Amino acid sequence: MNFFQKHCPTFNRIGWRLWHSPTFTTWGNYGAQSLRLLLVTPLILTRFDETEIAAWYLFASLNFFGETLSQRLGLTFSRMFAFAMGGASNLSPIKGKRAQENGGQPNWKAFERAYATISTLNLGIGWLNVVVALGMGWFGLSNLLSGYEAKGVIWMAFGLMQLSSLLVFIFQRYQIALIGMNYVALNNRWGIIFSLLSVVFGSLTLWMGGGIIALVLVMQLFAVAGVLRNRFLLRYVEGGRVLGFKQYGFDREVFGWAWAPTWKGFVGQFGMNGSAQLTAIIYTAYGSKMEIASLLFALRILQTITQIAQAPFSSVQPLMARLMAAGDIKALGKIVRQRMAYTLVLNAAGVLTAAVALPILLELIGSKIDFIPSVAWLLLGGLSLIVRFDVLCCAVSAIGNQMVFYWGMAAAAAISAGALLLLGNAWGVYTPIITSTIPLLLILNLRPAFKARSILNMQNL
Repeated sequence: MNFFQKHCPTFNRIGWRLWHSPTFTTWGNYGAQSLRLLLVTPLILTRFDETEIAAWYLFASLNFFGETLSQRLGLTFSRMFAFAMGGASNLSPIKGKRAQENGGQPNWKAFERAYATISTLNLGIGWLNVVVALGMGWFGLSNLLSGYEAKGVIWMAFGLMQLSSLLVFIFQRYQIALIGMNYVALNNRWGIIFSLLSVVFGSLTLWMGGGIIALVLVMQLFAVAGVLRNRFLLRYVEGGRVLGFKQYGFDREVFGWAWAPTWKGFVGQFGMNGSAQLTAIIYTAYGSKMEIASLLFALRILQTITQIAQAPFSSVQPLMARLMAAGDIKALGKIVRQRMAYTLVLNAAGVLTAAVALPILLELIGSKIDFIPSVAWLLLGGLSLIVRFDVLCCAVSAIGNQMVFYWGMAAAAAISAGALLLLGNAWGVYTPIITSTIPLLLILNLRPAFKARSILNMQNL
């Protein structure tokens, strides 16, 4: 027995709980990733020119289609894996209380059927993303690189980004399986290590004079290494049985179970989150290089804040899915309400902190771009906070793989894109902010909140 175990049992218990806490380790993982804002981002903003800065932040938007589809499939199948871990043989969306199956023990046969199917789907998504990203890249980068001397460098960096992203998409099944089995904390602990290494080596690359190609190579190297890490972890959990399963296949019944929540979720997420991404890409045709770079940087900051703030909710989704599959709705309702409150408070605090700190920090480091005006940032953050509330309310249904209001979200994205095409740069950076959020809020209104309340009240909560 070591010193802390013998003399500090309370400290040891707290440390053990934090070490195995999905929420705490998710924060740690997001925190490690967010170190890019403190170490990598200042170097990008001071060593890259306006075009390189805009291109770097545009790269993430160009993978939006594949990432959205992959995330939706990942969420759908991780919940299906969670259903199987709860003993279910039927992995279809849960529309009411179900009787417990298999004594609550994992149903590995159902798990394997889903695992082989998601492997095949990931392979297809990876190649489809390459095609879509090339199309959007041609539009966004062609406008951005007009008159730029080093076009070849940017295009080569884009190509390397797509090649590495293809590998990550194809082998996404490893991470989906780990999360579905509720090894969230384990996945996060290793994610923290790899994120820290990525940030350190990325910073060193820029500090030593590396350009955008070198930065892509270093950062994406760790993304690909994360695939190997997840495969390694699968070998040491649940007796390594998952790697012994059939790795590729296509089960029509499994696909049928996943089809509705996936396409509905994709349409919904594309509308919910795609409004900002699409308007950002369209805005490259109207804004100045400084305005484009500032907006893309602000969107990246907001995305980071959102990721960190949603950790209390997203980290326990496998647990919530298992509770729903087991019919323990009372415990589920308590967790949902508590975690929604944590997420919204953290989101608001992040937006306010950034409003005060970021303009000062950018000035201190001598950034080559300015942060968007404070009023514009607060408007973006405030409207996005309301959107986030709608997202969490919709997630109450999504826990059981039931998707709601997806057509309304898609319509909002189409209206946002059309409005920006009509308005152009009429109000400067305020134009994409307003057009990307107002249609969504008007269409959804309070319907997600009423839907979430009715689902919880159905179970006498």
